[in-house]
Amino acid sequence: MKQKILIVTFLLVGVCATLPAQVDNKIPRLRISTSGGMGYLTAKGKENMDGFINKEKINQLEDDLRWATHLNGDIHYLFRWGLGIGAKYIFHKTSGKAEGVITNYMEVSDYLQQPHYTVTDMSEKDYINYLGLSLAAISPIGNSEKLFLTSSYSAGYMRWRSEASLFYQNLLTTGGNVAMNAEIGLDYLFHPNLGIGANLGAFLGYINKTKITDGITTQEQKLDKESRYNASNIHLTLGLRYYLNR
Repeated sequence: MKQKILIVTFLLVGVCATLPAQVDNKIPRLRISTSGGMGYLTAKGKENMDGFINKEKINQLEDDLRWATHLNGDIHYLFRWGLGIGAKYIFHKTSGKAEGVITNYMEVSDYLQQPHYTVTDMSEKDYINYLGLSLAAISPIGNSEKLFLTSSYSAGYMRWRSEASLFYQNLLTTGGNVAMNAEIGLDYLFHPNLGIGANLGAFLGYINKTKITDGITTQEQKLDKESRYNASNIHLTLGLRYYLNR
């Protein structure tokens, strides 16, 4: 819910800020953007981690998986009043590793219960690829024609891929679902057609159905609200801007 409120806030602030009267000769007709930066997953961590002795290693693994490398690109055709339509692509990667994780479980026989302990290394890499239709708004700041306030909102489809290693077994988990992204930003042009920009954004997406394979067998699984993968994140990026037909 907090992520949805954040996206709506981004959208309203961006659109309201870019709605004031536009000057036709200051609005480009085509804007191309490529950016890279960091993202932070906003999902809650798992509270129940029974079976792990040194839980601090699992906590560190979860913390590492919250920080992501975030890359994106978009292209928009802009109308004279400063609103436009286009497409957006996002690539998102997280990774983490924990060595020497100690687990315990009870082996139950006909006569007794005996605890067993194992030591293993754990690692996980998660990838998100997202492509969606995008609505954008742009407004010049001042009279220099070098500063532009931007905002965008997109909805599309994300594909999730997770590569995990646990108990010396490799697992590949995949899934997909609809997702949304909202951003606000500021562009500075150092050339009539070239510039740099910074964006602050929020991404919203969940994986409710997965396919898991160990290379031999494949299993499909539906996830409930508590166990679904939450790819929602906030991200800060910097990148290049290309303006055409100004």
